[in-house]
Amino acid sequence: MRFTKFLLMSLVALCTLLPCSAQATGITNYPVLVTPEYWMNKNTDGDKLILDANGVQSFNARIRQKSRTVVDLANYPGTYNGDSLKTKIMDYSLLDDDLYLHGVKVSDNYKNILRKQTNVGAIPASVNVRYAVTVRRSPLRNLPTGEGLYYYANDKDFDALQETMLDPSEPVAVLHTSANGFFYYVQSVNYSGWVSKYDLGFTDKNTWLTFVKPAKFLVVTDADYILKTSGEDVLYQQGARLVVTNDKGSVYTVVAPGRSQYGSLVKQPLSILKTNNALHYGYMPYTSNNIVRAAFKFYGRPYGWGGLKNSVDCSSLLYNVYRTVGIVLPRNADEQELSAGTKHALSGVSGNRISTLDGLMPGAGLYMEGHCMMYLGSINKDPYVIHSLGSHFEKGVRQREMSVVVSDLNLHRGSGNSFLNELTTAVEYK
Repeated sequence: MRFTKFLLMSLVALCTLLPCSAQATGITNYPVLVTPEYWMNKNTDGDKLILDANGVQSFNARIRQKSRTVVDLANYPGTYNGDSLKTKIMDYSLLDDDLYLHGVKVSDNYKNILRKQTNVGAIPASVNVRYAVTVRRSPLRNLPTGEGLYYYANDKDFDALQETMLDPSEPVAVLHTSANGFFYYVQSVNYSGWVSKYDLGFTDKNTWLTFVKPAKFLVVTDADYILKTSGEDVLYQQGARLVVTNDKGSVYTVVAPGRSQYGSLVKQPLSILKTNNALHYGYMPYTSNNIVRAAFKFYGRPYGWGGLKNSVDCSSLLYNVYRTVGIVLPRNADEQELSAGTKHALSGVSGNRISTLDGLMPGAGLYMEGHCMMYLGSINKDPYVIHSLGSHFEKGVRQREMSVVVSDLNLHRGSGNSFLNELTTAVEYK
């Protein structure tokens, strides 16, 4: 242990003497730079509390005011306007494009079947909200089907219908049912879409509210955590909560949600040792170092579009990390950029951008069209980020990365511009 610490300190010292940026242009695997400890050691205010619990609660309220997708489930109305729901569900714009199923272009007839499955004709003038809890990690879909549709015949990574993943134990408001009865249209805390009926357990509102605002809970702080229930191994991703019913002695008793054969919620009590370091009792303190540490839990993981591959895409990386401290960001990058926070417009020449970035809190979100990253710090005025990266360009040729990487901002986009010069906004979530 002492030797490991000595080696790390030696490498850090060496990095301050050598031009590390020259050794790590673009994506880096340089051992020092891909550890959270290096960036935390550089962050002099890293353990300073940014917001306390009340501050986080107030900030979440500001996010809900700014974002059309983030809702207050604790005060969600008991009825929903039918015409408004039809408008949300009937956004079929992605069906205007050529799409492929199993490598074969789908027909107009197939697209019409998907439209009919949305069953909008059955939506009444006023919808009575029903209440359910996810019983496993669940795909949230743009249309009521589990089949993947792709923009290219040979693509297997970017399912056009995949919006996000809902973790187990997540409360949702159920608003509508597909024509075949196999999918429900639901509102989660920050997204709406279609979920398989087999992934939901229905319950009464009071029970549902114990999942919306649990009195006691554990937060997943590792990239993921497997809860072994009597029926299956259930994966919870970072930031997900497990409801605690008893915290006496050396174990926590948590609720593992399940589904009866009739679709109702079943609550199975399970014990978890308090020494389990993949979980934290309550939210983590909101410090810059805790944000950076959480982000590195995903380092090297595959890029997971919409949460597929049990991993993260660029915006869900930030979403998961921030919910470990209780902050609920919008799901998509463009809405994160427009949400609440201290914003820094990034425009002008590279020198001005670098100067702005150099003053940011490590953990801030950096945004450009179609992509976001998390700022870590700088070396010799060269900004570094951690992000879930699909691809970049090198001499005009696309380079597929498809993983969570650490890089500087000298990567290039298809436009030929560097990531640095494509940045539009930096947001400190405070």
